[in-house]
Amino acid sequence: MINKSIVLNNGLQIPSLGFGTYKAADDRSTEVIRMAIEAGYRYFDTASFYETEGYLADAIKECGVPREKLTIASKVWRSEMGYENTKKAFSQTLERLQTDYLDLYLIHWPRPLENESNWKMADCETWHAMEELYREGKVRAIGLSNFLPHHIENIMTVATVFPAVNQIEFHPGYTQSETVKYCQERKIAVQAWSPMGRGRVLQDAL
Repeated sequence: MINKSIVLNNGLQIPSLGFGTYKAADDRSTEVIRMAIEAGYRYFDTASFYETEGYLADAIKECGVPREKLTIASKVWRSEMGYENTKKAFSQTLERLQTDYLDLYLIHWPRPLENESNWKMADCETWHAMEELYREGKVRAIGLSNFLPHHIENIMTVATVFPAVNQIEFHPGYTQSETVKYCQERKIAVQAWSPMGRGRVLQDAL
């Protein structure tokens, strides 16, 4: 599974299994991520909110794996949304990761922290900035995280580049069948976060 891959709707091939860095291991994050690289992981999911981008950069440097052999995804947080804010957040993410491009950049949540009632405009402005980053070659694919169908519909009203991925909580205890179906019908890859239900699935007899 770790060596298998999927092809996104823009033709980009990414590993089907990635290592999530959220709460990787507190003060041992660099060590744990380095161990994941040594174990064969080549896809790493981070975000500005996780505060693990720097740890990931350090682990990659220690392992010496060439950047082009890795797939790195990060996300723009709810307080960073909007056209100008997204551009700034992206630049800061690249700086922390010590790279000049991302493989995948996602909107972390559909509702911003500021002016949440006007989420539709914030989502569209954020998407516009991400489309520009994509066209400039600074990110190889753009997508969403935690978006439900009505959130995606709002993006689709302005999108000239369709989302390649929607990363959602998905595991045997929470399958989100309607969102999965919606995405599959539109060729948006569904990516599971917390596929083991934060460990709960492993404790369930069924």
